[in-house]
Amino acid sequence: MKKILLLLLIASFLGYGQINFTKEDNSDAALEQNQDRISENVWLTRATGGGALFNAFVEDSFEKGKSPMYTEWAIGNISQIINGDLLDFRVFLFPQGSNYINKPPLNTDIVLKLTNNTSDTTDDAYYDIKFTSWSAGGAGGFSYTRSAEALSITDYSNTITIYPNPTTSILIIEGDLEYDIEVYDLLGNRVLETQGNSINMEHLSTATYIVKATDKSNNEELTYKVVKN
Repeated sequence: MKKILLLLLIASFLGYGQINFTKEDNSDAALEQNQDRISENVWLTRATGGGALFNAFVEDSFEKGKSPMYTEWAIGNISQIINGDLLDFRVFLFPQGSNYINKPPLNTDIVLKLTNNTSDTTDDAYYDIKFTSWSAGGAGGFSYTRSAEALSITDYSNTITIYPNPTTSILIIEGDLEYDIEVYDLLGNRVLETQGNSINMEHLSTATYIVKATDKSNNEELTYKVVKN
């Protein structure tokens, strides 16, 4: 059976909002208001005196090549992940010429991955983030805008599949279950809504879509990336 990529959304697909976070220069990194507590175990902040971000949940200061713990970072955006692109995730290091430095580029799309301190990718969570300021001289200030909710991605084999994909018209969800089905474009607009286990996409434009199918028997949601030719 064809290996597929299911997108399990913690929030409604592309319906999440944005959070603007700012840590002022020379503010105390130990205080909660100066930490972006993204999850139960990731509290991002930056100390005065120099250095980059660290995770105040488990760290007292920045350590190059390690901080912030429980995270990885890559230039790019979540839409690229949805499209199947492989991003270059690393610790808090970003390309500058032929080198990598621990200063993020400003006004640049970045994806933050929370690893939950495990090698199991099924519990990874992804956030779009864009730094808007980064203070020099040991002031410790920074600011960014990030998505408010996470996208969790799980790679399944030998599970419920959807076919043919790509498709030119009819799309079938394997099995005889009944689903409430919604189709979204990559901007988050719902373009089709139906019920059953098949979808007629013939009238839709050539593009990549997200199909969300909710099992009527148990309300389990499955979300697929589908290419319409």
